Amino acid sequence: MNGFVETHRSFVNTWECDDNAHMNVQFYFKRFDEAARFLAGMNGGDMAGPLPRTRHVRYHAELHAGGITRTLSAIVADGRFAGYTVHLLEDIETGRVAATALDAPTGIPAAGNQVRESDVEQALPRGVDAAPSLPMPPREVLALGGLVSSRTIVQPMQCDAVGELLAQGFVGRLSDAAAHVWEVAGVGIARLRELGYGRVALEMKLTHHQPAKAGDALLIHSHAVPTGGKALQLHHEITRFADGAPVATAQVVAVILDLTTRKSVAMPLAGSAGA
Repeated sequence: MNGFVETHRSFVNTWECDDNAHMNVQFYFKRFDEAARFLAGMNGGDMAGPLPRTRHVRYHAELHAGGITRTLSAIVADGRFAGYTVHLLEDIETGRVAATALDAPTGIPAAGNQVRESDVEQALPRGVDAAPSLPMPPREVLALGGLVSSRTIVQPMQCDAVGELLAQGFVGRLSDAAAHVWEVAGVGIARLRELGYGRVALEMKLTHHQPAKAGDALLIHSHAVPTGGKALQLHHEITRFADGAPVATAQVVAVILDLTTRKSVAMPLAGSAGA
């Protein structure tokens, strides 16, 4: 763990957990965002700086209410991701890494907090390309069978000190939007309740195009991309309602979770019996 520095400590509150009885994805992003800001402050950077161009998160283990966590952060010193910031969110009780994040370079000088790429392989992209995503026009998302999955207005309480939407605000909207995408993909909430299943993310990448500010009305256009296996990829485009400007693009790799065994299962077919 040489090179890593502790950048965050927290506790998993009951209200941070979702219908799958584990911490919702937005609160992972909240912890990574705050860890990144502490790392910047520790190295003379701007703690109030913008969100990274991309943040790529992988989920490795569930966190439940009552859990205690810490985040360790460093800069990748070599390889394809040299200059990227890497975060490890640990479950202190078990010692396991619950999630990892890889942030696009922000120029933060951190000479004493560097690690080799080979030491953080668990954080490297697997199911989603690491490169920044180009925005897709909403009409193209709809042409692919997509839908408007979210209509919301950015509230001041969801923003940072300069009035820009925080990472949690973006991902909370994506989490809510995902349920509508699953519904039109044929894996609706009624079927999942019948089987005792839930839907969980394995990997997410958020590409920021421009900030969303307090008062902005946001639309999310989404569609599902079958992968041919257990996973389903969700593609989201966040745009500003007033002028259609692209705000962020998100790609999510998700699976169905058996809520009893806590293991992933094959996609259930509508009307099929059993698991």
